[in-house]
Amino acid sequence: MISTIKHTFVGLFALASLSGCASALCGAQTDHATNPLQRENNRLECERQVMSAMDEHERKQKRESDELLKAYLDKHLKEAH
Repeated sequence: MISTIKHTFVGLFALASLSGCASALCGAQTDHATNPLQRENNRLECERQVMSAMDEHERKQKRESDELLKAYLDKHLKEAH
């Protein structure tokens, strides 16, 4: 149980630090565009996609963590009765 919680916090911390990298990574990826407006649009779309993927990953991790917590509580509450 404790390792699951620790794993979740480590995952969330990693995602938080990656969000700052999204801008740098997307900036590097879109530098090849010659039109400044297109370059900015590409960078913003890239950042949106990165943040969306990270949000989905976080939701999945939370669902898994909630399921594990529920299973743990169910098991131990049944044993207590």
